[in-house]
Amino acid sequence: MTKSASGANRAAFILAARATLGASAMLMALAGGGSIALAQAPVAPAGAEAPSKIPVLNRAQIDALLAQPDKVIFIDVRRPDEVSEIGGFPVYLSIQVSELDRFVDAIPRDRQLVVVSNHAGRGQKGAEILAAKGLNVVGAAGVENYEKEGGTAWLKKVLTPEIPGVVKGGTLVGVVREGFKGTEGPVGLKDGSILFAENRADNIVKIAGNGAISTYLAKDGGTNALTVGPQGEIFALNTAEGSVGVVQLEPVRKVITTGPKGTGFVRPNDFARSSTGNFYVTDPGAAQRAQQAAKDGAAAAPAAPVKTGFYWVSTKGKVKLIADDIAFPNGVALSADEKTVYVANTAGETLIAFTVNPDGSLTGRRDFTKLAGFKNGRSGADGIAVDKDGRVFVATNAGVEVFDATGAALGVIKLPRQPQNLAFGGKDRSRLYVVGRGSVYRIQTLTAGPDRAGK
Repeated sequence: MTKSASGANRAAFILAARATLGASAMLMALAGGGSIALAQAPVAPAGAEAPSKIPVLNRAQIDALLAQPDKVIFIDVRRPDEVSEIGGFPVYLSIQVSELDRFVDAIPRDRQLVVVSNHAGRGQKGAEILAAKGLNVVGAAGVENYEKEGGTAWLKKVLTPEIPGVVKGGTLVGVVREGFKGTEGPVGLKDGSILFAENRADNIVKIAGNGAISTYLAKDGGTNALTVGPQGEIFALNTAEGSVGVVQLEPVRKVITTGPKGTGFVRPNDFARSSTGNFYVTDPGAAQRAQQAAKDGAAAAPAAPVKTGFYWVSTKGKVKLIADDIAFPNGVALSADEKTVYVANTAGETLIAFTVNPDGSLTGRRDFTKLAGFKNGRSGADGIAVDKDGRVFVATNAGVEVFDATGAALGVIKLPRQPQNLAFGGKDRSRLYVVGRGSVYRIQTLTAGPDRAGK
């Protein structure tokens, strides 16, 4: 992704994607763009090498800086192979220590600087060079130190396993961009582009076929999932107060449904639309509210099981509850032939399936397959996609789990960060786009998504 300035006649600075990781602890005074005071250097014993005056930042301090990407640049002084194997931070320039003097004038002086190496020692040396040149250095960071403290490194080069008919072994898991404020509900369009919800920013983002990224729609109503109709209609599943429900965004904005009569949806999560106009909607909102109340200490555990919902919205707009006993209904998708609906249970061990009747109603509930990502009582099952041959792709704790049409496990595609949702895109629908934790990944496959609207 980046190429270091290592030769006498060449230099490459690649400004990577901005990150907006949430900071769990703001330990540094960053208000107003002020820099961090460097720690007072301890006195070295006689004859010993003086310790560096550059402080080594801990995970909380690094997260606080990453949360303000417009104020900081991470300068990575490692070799490119170290970055791809170990990972790094997304707001950075890549410059070798030996080249810092040459390229100091190209480093922005209106940003706070953090110099990165594997264990921060090399970073401190580089930081000393830059501090001596009058740049606003706030510290050094060690990527491996950061991971030992529970952080997750970015920018790692990840390759797929061999999954016959699905993906060639050694295929690069390409990073489209990192650092979005949430990534959910992707869907492919006919022109090969992808839309997804940047849900914490209340935006819908478009990735064009040529890779260009733009805001497709701002202040969209808290979209958490998207799908399209056969005539190019764009539908959103909205979660913002006052806008909760299934909404058609284009060509004309209109509300399809706000949920069951009398109660409405609580916080819908994902949906699928058939070619005939039936919608299938998951709503784990009641479970989410109960979990938050328990965390806040606002309420004791409920005496009765919390009722979540999985719903069928008919072509006439009638909302019918299909199941209220799925602990955490999440992703939902239709099979390529639209005869089966799959539902992910984040808190369960299995992927659930229903048979679609001619009128769009659902019967024949069953466990389709067990998920490898199930651990500590949760599979983390989230978004679902299907391909033209009936295979099913599920985002879980393990990565992207792939199954054939009978539910037999075919393999797992691991990613740099835990996936949340996925969809096929590109003009031939052969690129699998996976989103999660602020990142968007793209994988070239040997298969393709179904030749129909939706995902």
